Amino acid sequence: MILASTICLMAMLAVSVRLAHHAGYRRGRRRERVVVNRYLHDTVLPTLEAIALAAPSDAAAAPARLAELRQAAKEQAALVRRDMMARTEAGRARLEPDLVALAADLARHRLHAELIREDVDDTLPAHRRTAMRDAVREALRNTQKHSGTDRAVVRVEERDRGIAVVVRDHGSGFDMAGKDAGFGIRESISARMAEVGGSARVESRPGWGTRVTLWVPQS
Repeated sequence: MILASTICLMAMLAVSVRLAHHAGYRRGRRRERVVVNRYLHDTVLPTLEAIALAAPSDAAAAPARLAELRQAAKEQAALVRRDMMARTEAGRARLEPDLVALAADLARHRLHAELIREDVDDTLPAHRRTAMRDAVREALRNTQKHSGTDRAVVRVEERDRGIAVVVRDHGSGFDMAGKDAGFGIRESISARMAEVGGSARVESRPGWGTRVTLWVPQS
């Protein structure tokens, strides 16, 4: 009787382990797809969209527009190649140089992001610094694509034993009650911040503009 019970228990345990393994595998595959889709959304898709909207109404402007597209494609190719070759970063470093480089890159695409950094220690672990930089990039690209303005302010401050970055524009804004969060807000901003122990809050109203508040712990 004891032997039969033991065998039954072991069989149930084996089935439970197998089911848990399959469930974990499915979750892992789903998460992998989300990460790949996020990467495509943040890197390749903007260049494809730029190409789709490339046709200038003035034929004389065509050579300049073509040069811009070539430069954008070159930059995206370099970014993808860098990420493919990069090893996992280690250690802590300041966030400001990443944001300065990001603002300079977007300035070439006609979005002027003013960086305001208070007297704070913005040193972060590599994984949180990278997540913050990429979430800020997505917020600024949303400003560029949807706000109707070419200006934004990026403010870095200490808050709740962490670092907050506030991306603010005074563009057209949108009605949050009547609009579902798209992939960019849901995955490239909110989910990305949650994965590193941080948070994201998006506020917007028609005529008021949009404010995105990102936060990560410093430790």
